[in-house]
Amino acid sequence: MYQTVDSQYLQTIPLFHGLSQYELEQLCPVIKLKSFAKGEILHYEKDKQSKIFYLKTGLLKVYKIDRFDNEIFMYNLFNDTLISEITDFEEIGCFANAEFVVPSDVLVIDFEGFKTIYEQSPELMMRLLKEFAKKSKMMQCIINREIVFDGTAKVAFMLMNDLESFNSLKKSDIAYMLNIQPETLSRILKKLTRNEMIVNREGTIYINDTKALRAIFE
Repeated sequence: MYQTVDSQYLQTIPLFHGLSQYELEQLCPVIKLKSFAKGEILHYEKDKQSKIFYLKTGLLKVYKIDRFDNEIFMYNLFNDTLISEITDFEEIGCFANAEFVVPSDVLVIDFEGFKTIYEQSPELMMRLLKEFAKKSKMMQCIINREIVFDGTAKVAFMLMNDLESFNSLKKSDIAYMLNIQPETLSRILKKLTRNEMIVNREGTIYINDTKALRAIFE
């Protein structure tokens, strides 16, 4: 079920920070809020879309399926993140599957109405460009993780850049995200602990030597 939003609510969304009251009021008719359950699919690869999706709260897993029907993890999206891929500011692309990991709230934006507004708003266009830059950086991380990094570098990179998620997720989930075996993850953590780069206290990881850990992947 969709819920309407008002300008006061839109002011809390980082994508719309800095917009005038007039611009916010223009956006209200083209934006709805929708809740999704854990395990629900937002879209499949190559779906055709007329809506833009923005993750307000929750967690979304983006993944692809190879020709052997194996699931290949790409990345997770967290609160206040643009989900949709807008190509050339003209079309919406779905280059992968997207599944909710936890109950989530999503802004569903009518693309044609939104396009009319952002074409006349330099501030909103700048916000969109910043979102695209975040996506570009995310794709660079994926390339490093899958092509450049070995298993140890993958683990070190996640520890340095997303320690909170590392400590909150199951080790099997972390291994899946990094595309390594759970046994490999355990061996790497033991090695990093022996080398005093990290400390493992009752299952919670603490970084002990930032410089040495960063040197693994830089």
